Amino acid sequence: MRQKYARLSEEIKDTLKQLTMEGKSLKSISKLTGLGKTTIYYQVKSLKPRQWRKMEINISEFEIGELVGAFAGDGNYYHKDYESGIKGNKDCRYRIRYFLSLISDQDYADYLTNLLKNLNLNPGRCIREKDNTICVDVSSKSFSELIKRYLTWEEDKTLTIRLKNDLNFYSEDFLKGFARGLMDTDGSINESNAACACISKRLIDNLGEIFNKFQIIHSRSSLIRGGNTRELFYARVLKEGLFNYRRDIGFSSKYKKEKLFQNLKKWGYPDLNWGREVPNLEG
Repeated sequence: MRQKYARLSEEIKDTLKQLTMEGKSLKSISKLTGLGKTTIYYQVKSLKPRQWRKMEINISEFEIGELVGAFAGDGNYYHKDYESGIKGNKDCRYRIRYFLSLISDQDYADYLTNLLKNLNLNPGRCIREKDNTICVDVSSKSFSELIKRYLTWEEDKTLTIRLKNDLNFYSEDFLKGFARGLMDTDGSINESNAACACISKRLIDNLGEIFNKFQIIHSRSSLIRGGNTRELFYARVLKEGLFNYRRDIGFSSKYKKEKLFQNLKKWGYPDLNWGREVPNLEG
């Protein structure tokens, strides 16, 4: 038996590392060794940071689509193999990050965080005031595999990201959620339309196909900005398509949701019931 404040022997440290690499939880290692969870975590945190939970699918297809769409818009994928500290073994780290605006997206960061928690994951958050950025990140191989089940990209993720399969491969709920996640991150809403802009033409093509599927009137265009050689592609929901957009897709971002609602109300939607024909929005 080890005295309460005695230092851990190298043998005990090696045992903790071995149990960790076998996938044992903090709770089970504590029961096996009699050590406190804090003590154990301090010794093994460098091996599997924030990877103690097994992902569980406790959210809807629509919400999975949102997480995937938000990643396509403002996400970052990181994977690295590294030495585990146990002779002859290697481990790896998988991390997904969502980069959002610190000024306007704090409510949306809370929303994404709750979705990730509902997958039994343990998301973290980092604020970078200098860059006006709030980052929601999660370390999970399972979640990384979930993202890559739906999306594909090459070395330049921003330029090449797109859906992995034809639209018919995905459920309607997933596609609606995917469009919402993409519009919540790379989209904008103004007085007469809602638009999404990115440099991946194939991603904008995906979004346009989803709009067509749900009869959302939109236009597509491109622009080469001054001083930038990368072409920017747009999918723009026109004024007469915003009713169907709100009915089938909408926003989870609070300020975008409220802006869209106010616009529709201003254009003559007194109660915004969905079971009727779209009014004439001209004028």
